[in-house]
Amino acid sequence: MTLKGPMLSAAAALVAASAQADSPWTYHESDDAIGRIYYYERTNTDGSMDERVTVFRRDARNIEVYKENGLCQRAALVTAQLNLETLSAPVITGGALQPEAQHIEFAFLEFDQKTGLLELLVQLPDTEIRNDVEIETANWTLFDFDLASFTVATPHLDNPEDGFGFGMAIAWADPSVADPLFWMGEVTAEHVGKGEHLGVVADEYRLTGSAFEIDLSTGKKGRLWLDSEDGHVIDAVMPVPNHPGYTDFRLRLLDVSDGGEAEWTALLRTHFVGCEG
Repeated sequence: MTLKGPMLSAAAALVAASAQADSPWTYHESDDAIGRIYYYERTNTDGSMDERVTVFRRDARNIEVYKENGLCQRAALVTAQLNLETLSAPVITGGALQPEAQHIEFAFLEFDQKTGLLELLVQLPDTEIRNDVEIETANWTLFDFDLASFTVATPHLDNPEDGFGFGMAIAWADPSVADPLFWMGEVTAEHVGKGEHLGVVADEYRLTGSAFEIDLSTGKKGRLWLDSEDGHVIDAVMPVPNHPGYTDFRLRLLDVSDGGEAEWTALLRTHFVGCEG
């Protein structure tokens, strides 16, 4: 059943009202790592199609993400604003990185709390794409945002060993798809142990849920490791791709730095330094 009009507004209000009550995490300023830079690599689970995904926690409410698969090549700079009650990102703006750390914005996603809809607008030189989708849980992440908002939310988990759940939406950049923005479903993270993983002590989770039952999925289960001390994502493996051309998904942490804005700006500027043309 599709909710419309007053029914949709009432459902959205109910989700908003229960956000904190149902939330597995509670925002505390002391759990933030402002100025921290997380260096990730996204690939298929077999290691192919590598792309660097670097996340900058600019301040409590704002994060920036730099995506590249080679210097001097086209690269993305995506910004997001966080809701500190749900620790989701209701405003996400996609852009193309330019020289001198500048960028051009062209994709806009914004969650309307009154209607419960996430609205998409993509402005291309020869066309404009609009779409929307109902967000079905208070705590959710945009999967093609490469867990960027998720990795700054998980440090705020109240009881990591109890497990938790969240929802996922995705913007699928395929011109042949009638509805490029859709709700994938929910994910349940079941805590299965603690141990060393990729050189750090991490909490390990088994991932299951309706988000892995869509047509794009290649399996029913995933795995997640969170840093046991600081809470951010160390490694995530999921049986569904988050970009066209991929078969599935892995996001692996390469490094963490507290270099702040100076390091971040230098990183962005370096992308086009010495490039021909």
